[in-house]
Amino acid sequence: METKSYQGVTRADVDKIRREIGNFGIAIPEGDDVDVKGPLGVKMRLVYNEPSQVLNLTITNKPGYVSEAQIWKVIESSAGKIGRS
Repeated sequence: METKSYQGVTRADVDKIRREIGNFGIAIPEGDDVDVKGPLGVKMRLVYNEPSQVLNLTITNKPGYVSEAQIWKVIESSAGKIGRS
């Protein structure tokens, strides 16, 4: 599955992402290396390296009828800054 890497992401950005993605029913657990479960069986891995300000998001599982493009659209539109990285 696809991984996207975002540069220049601060702790405040990560906190904002957690809050805003919650509006879509996606709960991101606390921590910097976590598994994320979303609706419809979508699963992702979030890894944040604070010293280098790099956020990596990987789609680890999804149903066949949901495209990766649809998942990224939701993530990036709700996460604000990372969609412009």
